[in-house]
Amino acid sequence: METDAPRTEEPAAEDPFAGAAPGDVIGINIQVPSTWYEFDVHPATVNRSIRDVVAERVKQRPELAEHQADLVKTLKKVAREARKNNVVYSGSMCEIVDDEPMVASLTVSVSAAVNETTGETAVTGLDTLMGVLTPIAPGRRPTDPWRRVRLVELPDAGQAARTEGIEDIEIPDDNRSYRAVMMQTLIPFPDGNPKVAVISASTPQLALVEPMLELFDLITGTFRFVYRADLDTES
Repeated sequence: METDAPRTEEPAAEDPFAGAAPGDVIGINIQVPSTWYEFDVHPATVNRSIRDVVAERVKQRPELAEHQADLVKTLKKVAREARKNNVVYSGSMCEIVDDEPMVASLTVSVSAAVNETTGETAVTGLDTLMGVLTPIAPGRRPTDPWRRVRLVELPDAGQAARTEGIEDIEIPDDNRSYRAVMMQTLIPFPDGNPKVAVISASTPQLALVEPMLELFDLITGTFRFVYRADLDTES
């Protein structure tokens, strides 16, 4: 029987939407395929949330029962990495194909850009974001790192800066890295708000680079900001 080992309490993450005025952004919304796992990333509840969503999926698909422990372990690893980066949303694909896991993850983080020299909030317009993103030319092999940089138009959030390609991603608290298909989309908050929403999607399935980038693009295209007025209308 798996139990959560006692651990020291982690400092609470700052709420990126705290202090929002009535007309300001109070949240985000994004839609992933129904086969993906979505779970709470709060340190106090994440492990139970992951176990619950995996158990529910196993009920729906009994053939996954023999892989339940591996699914939980993989999703916990994704969650640990996510909550170190101001993440407000986390979703993961974790399927078993020919007895091998096929995984992908997508997070949305929110933060304000800060000038490291002055400590002041920095400008987060598209010109600034595009100016700090660097393309990488393709190598000789299909799996060598490469990166495209471009502007994209999101149906409900307007223009955003995007990088996509194959990246070497550093493992937190480790001196190793792993190679993955990666897409990051940087969306400035509206109305001069200095914050930026960053949608990061990745998968180690290098043989599926184009199909996975297409999937990440479709999911990212559902992103929208949520305003208090939206909730009042729904009520």
